[in-house]
Amino acid sequence: MGADYMTEIKLIATDIDGTLFDSNNNYDIDRLNSYLKQLHEQNVEFAVASGNNLDHLQKIFQASPDIDILIAENGSQVVSHKETLFEKTISNELIQKIIPVLTSQLDLKAISLSGKKASYSESSTNQPLYHIGNLIIVDDLTTVDDEFFKLNIQLEHDDLDDAANLINQNYGNFVHAATSGFGSIDIMNADINKSLGLQQLCQKLNIGLDNVMAFGDNTNDLEMIQEVGLGVSMLNAKQSIKDAADQITIDDNNHDGVLNTIKDAFNF
Repeated sequence: MGADYMTEIKLIATDIDGTLFDSNNNYDIDRLNSYLKQLHEQNVEFAVASGNNLDHLQKIFQASPDIDILIAENGSQVVSHKETLFEKTISNELIQKIIPVLTSQLDLKAISLSGKKASYSESSTNQPLYHIGNLIIVDDLTTVDDEFFKLNIQLEHDDLDDAANLINQNYGNFVHAATSGFGSIDIMNADINKSLGLQQLCQKLNIGLDNVMAFGDNTNDLEMIQEVGLGVSMLNAKQSIKDAADQITIDDNNHDGVLNTIKDAFNF
């Protein structure tokens, strides 16, 4: 990766859990903020690309207001400085059909819906409340009045990839399932992933995906890592992400792998 190549990078996109954040959900605020200023001086924008909902992203990055773009819900929602650039929701009809299927065919520990107004579940038990602080408890998920970006399911076992593959093999014409950063599975529209969110963003910025450098560690990062100009896998990533990447970080997420790679790439 030479200096000439780096002049082509116009956008950096990074996942959060297991990537920019360490295992205690922290990041080096001062260092990232310093890098954001230096990146902007070189006309490079910075995006967070996450499976988390927008409210959560806005909350955890309050200390870094210079982040340019938040790609939420695995690419279903793209927001730049509070301006919505792209949104794609799942039809309520599909939600009503898929919930009974998931409940009957998988060993579910918890299920929730991520909507525009809030997140919803029939119980707070086993829900990852750090990630979905806007949770509303309802009697019946299939009757909630909102527009939804995704479902999130927690399983009684650890075979997340097998369960995601089962969903995609049987219902891939309607939905896309991917394991997320906090031990669960996200289920979106069939054509939704972080790469699609990036494509929509790049159109707005008038750049190509080949002008993007992206960091990830988990299955919901796969398409993004495959399709950008420079896909960077975390040292701690799943093997499928490492196999798809152009580069692997020298350091893991607990040792500033993302920031160290940016430092080296841009000679900060």
